[in-house]
Amino acid sequence: MTEVYVDVGAASIEAAAPEGGAPPVDPEAVRALRHLSEAGFRVYVITAGGPEPAAMLRAVATAVLDAVPARPADDDQAWYLTSDIDRCRGSSAYLRTVLIGGTPPGGSVRRCDAVARHVQAAAMEILAAEAMPAHAD
Repeated sequence: MTEVYVDVGAASIEAAAPEGGAPPVDPEAVRALRHLSEAGFRVYVITAGGPEPAAMLRAVATAVLDAVPARPADDDQAWYLTSDIDRCRGSSAYLRTVLIGGTPPGGSVRRCDAVARHVQAAAMEILAAEAMPAHAD
């Protein structure tokens, strides 16, 4: 079973955060994560030292973790959706990182494996990759 890790920030509307408070959850991100969960993916919400997830986000998660494990439990490739480019660096080869929310700055040394405009687009990429895996003959 494929694992999908998602930062609280990647599934939130960060621009709508109250001064000093946690940003509200993006209902469309929750909907996309629910689709992944219903399709058999294990969805983990990562706090990464930040705010706790809203109840709506917590409800679609298999579990809430402080950090992504050094190596995903499943031998297949896992996915990590983050809005922080610094979290793409140093991850396991079994973990495909997806930067949510835009392209990295020009000349950036850090690289994510993919970029998605929002969690919904990342979910579509994950579903497509699982439906049509690239196998070497």
